[in-house]
Parts: sequence; C-alpha cells; structure tokens
Amino acid sequence: MGHFPKSFTAYGFTIEVHAGGRRVWPQSFKRFVNEKLDNGELILADVIKECNVSQSLVYKWRADVKASRIRKTTETEDAFFSEIAIQNDGPMETCVNSVASVTLRGREIEISLPSTYPVDDLIKVILSLEARA
Repeated sequence: MGHFPKSFTAYGFTIEVHAGGRRVWPQSFKRFVNEKLDNGELILADVIKECNVSQSLVYKWRADVKASRIRKTTETEDAFFSEIAIQNDGPMETCVNSVASVTLRGREIEISLPSTYPVDDLIKVILSLEARA
C-alpha cells in the first residue's frame, strides 16, 4: 500500500490529502484561484501545473465559486417594508375604537380586512405578502 502525504501547500494554502490520495480543495483556495484568474494574475496552465489538476477541475472550482455567490445573494433578501394604512375620517380620539378596515399593501397586491380581523391571522397575512410565510 502506498504512502500518501497528509497535506501539501499550493499558493500558500494547505491542501489536505485523505486516505486513498483524495485531495480536498478548500473553498477559500477556490475563491483565491478564481480571483487570480479573473484578474489575470494567474493563467490556467500555471494552476494546472502547480496543483497537478485537470483543466476541467479548475473550471469546476470556478463554477463552485459562482454557485456559492448565487446562494449567498439569494439567501439575503432586499429590505422590504409593509405599509399598513388605517382608514378613518373621524377625530383621532375615536380612531382606535371605530376603525372600519385595515388595508395591507404588498409589492403587487392590496388587501382590505375588517378591523376585527384577529391579530395572529393578520401577522400571517403580512408575512404571506412579504413571501416569508
């Protein structure tokens, strides 16, 4: 049975080598290589030679980095505020007890609900409008 090194360095990154010789390329290494290739500081042939990998693996690293960026941007949502308008033409003192309806406006929809609509259900409606239910 052959002896495999536990790790080696490439471009200052430690690359672990598991039993059987499988190398584990850290995500930070893939980002580094991708950035250097994009900036023209490295060329594909140098990466292939330095890391002893195939061209298709380097392209896979680039796809992994791109997929990682897409996941991060889809996970963060844009700031979104709900507008809740209470319609009442009377004096402010009577406003609390005599509100006829509550209007909820989302990005693409407007809903009017009776003022007696249960608060817990109202929260569910708001979250649904914001696509967070």
